[in-house]
Amino acid sequence: MTGSATGPEGHDPGGKVRLKLPDGVTGGARFSDCGRYRQMLSRDWTPTDAVPRAVLFVGMNPSVAAAEVSDPTCHRELIFARDWGFTRYLKGNVLDWRATAPRDLPADPDLACSPANIPALTEMAQEADLLVMAYGKLHTRYQPVVRAVLAAMSGTGKPIKCLGLNKDGSAKHPLYLRKDTPLMDFPIPA
Repeated sequence: MTGSATGPEGHDPGGKVRLKLPDGVTGGARFSDCGRYRQMLSRDWTPTDAVPRAVLFVGMNPSVAAAEVSDPTCHRELIFARDWGFTRYLKGNVLDWRATAPRDLPADPDLACSPANIPALTEMAQEADLLVMAYGKLHTRYQPVVRAVLAAMSGTGKPIKCLGLNKDGSAKHPLYLRKDTPLMDFPIPA
């Protein structure tokens, strides 16, 4: 299902900041029918005569970004993607429940991550040239989901990077990182 500027009706993820897409960028999104989950977000600025170069960012959980609007995190990641020479930005998350504040995520990992999420991540990873882990510090109750996502991403054989590591070994969230933060290999836990 493709969402509108605010996503499907019936679920309010909170958040007040909705940003216009940059000129020349088209967007896409896939939401659950109930509107609580977003499995995929895309941005494309590939010239008509070029082959797309895609990067997949795997974040914590989706917020307000939809096909026609962005949120601060997705906007920041799109800037990173453009600066690195990509022409297509894909966004998925460890948890696909839409909430601006992590405290608003369901405590039950099976509710916070729909059955459609990991297959959608794997589908996007197959399209991407590079995977960037960017999910920040998730509560320990979600660690089984984190491990399942990392195993699925590792199973694609694609290069997996991040913009730094937190003390707990999780990938740093990109929103507050400097524009020139270098990519580093992301160590997949054994």
